[in-house]
Amino acid sequence: MVESAINLWIVFMINRRNMLALLGLASLSLQGSSVWAAEPPTLTVGDQFFSNRIVLELSGELKDLPYKIDFKRFNTGSPVASAVASGALDVGIVGDTPVISLAANGAPVKVVASTQTSLDGVGIVARKGIQSVADLKGKTVAIWNGSWSQQLAYKALDEAGVPRSSVTFKYLLPAEASLALTQGDIDAFGTWEPYVSLQEKEGSTLIRNAKGLMSAPTYIVAYEPALAQKGAIIKDFIARLTRARVWSNSHVDEYAEAWSKANQSAPEIAKVWFRRDAIKVLPISPTIVSEAQATADFLVDAQMLKQRYDVTPLFDRAL
Repeated sequence: MVESAINLWIVFMINRRNMLALLGLASLSLQGSSVWAAEPPTLTVGDQFFSNRIVLELSGELKDLPYKIDFKRFNTGSPVASAVASGALDVGIVGDTPVISLAANGAPVKVVASTQTSLDGVGIVARKGIQSVADLKGKTVAIWNGSWSQQLAYKALDEAGVPRSSVTFKYLLPAEASLALTQGDIDAFGTWEPYVSLQEKEGSTLIRNAKGLMSAPTYIVAYEPALAQKGAIIKDFIARLTRARVWSNSHVDEYAEAWSKANQSAPEIAKVWFRRDAIKVLPISPTIVSEAQATADFLVDAQMLKQRYDVTPLFDRAL
């Protein structure tokens, strides 16, 4: 995940003009203050599966906006982080590892808030017959370089006293790993929702959740020039998303039905997932920064970063 995020960032930087034009942002980036005054500014947001757009719409938080939000759909996290780093997006909502990796390599990004899910929905899922992490010795486990899945697998194996070298690692993205487990091509994989709920429905077992292993936050990350230009708008967006997430936790069925319709998925899975996740938006705190440093240190241990990276400058507390 980390290597792919860096590579995508490089591609974005090379083709930035084309990307901006593709997303309809070229004219926006050239607008002067007189044009801003004549029409509402636009905040371009990268959103996986439109999860945040949907919850903002349902909760009523998109009504009477003094600006426009242009949501761009993504199906995985690394491209979101890379698009923010290139300036193709103003804001993205994405897991911590690609953001930390890109920042460590000089990308102009800032974390302005964090979202947290229940760690009951993040963990290692295994096929029938495997009851614990200790049972993974000699087995095949799917991970992705630098991702939550690798962090989960390594830390769970270390905790259980199972040598990493005794496990065969297969490098698969979450959707690929889920399919591979269903087909019997692997024995387990580290993952998160909705894959945990999907696999449990198929008879797999969550043998270790992320509690005590990792914090698994998702960041609201901004492109630095956009933050300087649109700071007040980004602050308002975070406030609206915070309220929307509070709303979603008391309207799970409504949210699940709308999300499932938009993503052509079974609402039963989404209901289990959303009840378990209970997402909330959090301001930057010393705990969040400390947890990010632990993730950055893990990336060094996993040889995804060449040297230790101090995460402190990555976080913007001004909002």
